[in-house]
Amino acid sequence: MYASEKLMNFRWISKIFATHSTYVLSDEDLAPAALNTELSELGQFAELAYSIVPPGFLLQNFMVLADHNYPLEGYTALRGAIFVSSFKGHTAKLPGYVAYRPLTKQLVVAISGTSSVQQAYHDIRTLKHRHPSKRGQVHSGFWDLYKGVKPLALDGIRKGIEECDVSELCITGHSMGGSMAYLLCMDLLTPDNTYKIPLSARLRLKIVTFGAPRTGNHELVTYWQELLKLHRDTYGQRAVIEHSVKAYNDGVPALPPARFGFQHFSQEPLYVAMGRTYQVPTAESEHAIFTVSPPLDGELVAPNFPRGGHNYYNNRDIERLSRRLGWLGQAEPEKDGWEGRYRRLAHKHQA
Repeated sequence: MYASEKLMNFRWISKIFATHSTYVLSDEDLAPAALNTELSELGQFAELAYSIVPPGFLLQNFMVLADHNYPLEGYTALRGAIFVSSFKGHTAKLPGYVAYRPLTKQLVVAISGTSSVQQAYHDIRTLKHRHPSKRGQVHSGFWDLYKGVKPLALDGIRKGIEECDVSELCITGHSMGGSMAYLLCMDLLTPDNTYKIPLSARLRLKIVTFGAPRTGNHELVTYWQELLKLHRDTYGQRAVIEHSVKAYNDGVPALPPARFGFQHFSQEPLYVAMGRTYQVPTAESEHAIFTVSPPLDGELVAPNFPRGGHNYYNNRDIERLSRRLGWLGQAEPEKDGWEGRYRRLAHKHQA
């Protein structure tokens, strides 16, 4: 499946639209190993947002579903996570959920990327809509999707803060879900917001996105940077942490094309190639393709997916996850005996 590219991984979009930086990433640009681990863990929550099976069921039955050939095999960061709430947006039923990680005291909000024709229709609506801040313009299709999930996501956040001991609020998403994450964080950082989310030095905000497209124009991105600075000046540099990850051969970060007047929110994105994560210089932040120099020690462990693509972040195959979750949905997990039905379906498709 990985070699044949039967599902959308957007490598062909990368060839057409992505711009190539002249800056060569090297060992000096490598991100810390601890950051790789953190990204991989939060990426598991982002990927789960695509599930057609309710996230609450998945988290509550993790011990079974993490077994060999089950959907959550290898998704170890989900162990012990407590389900808080799930939602489907009022526009195109865009799904998301909220979960709590007791060991890290993180409340995680994960919003799905595109998973239906109706949502894809909003992806290609690249007209610009005036942002309510009057400080720029936002992708009109993304904005309509965001308005549909915003009140539901905020309700889930408030519920999680009330019920759990939270020290960090993490907003994450893959693909278009990353755009939703940025728009939500922008609202949360607005100084006069009325959402009753008590962000401070004691409740940090973290945004982690994977393969997110461009979402706003230059003026809106400038406003985002001002909000970051204001919050950090008030509560400290670590009060907001931002990680926006791009990957080799992923065309989605090249969309909509910059010539349409769109720009990325992150000025210091991360870039993943051959299983290594690099910090991209601010001057090169709009590029989606980089040349990577060989490691100085000459050692490079080949990742499972060396050709990269949109659906292979954190050295995982999101397409495989989707297939297995589809089988789980067919196994009618709401009824007793679903485990046996799932095993039979998995065996049938893998035979």
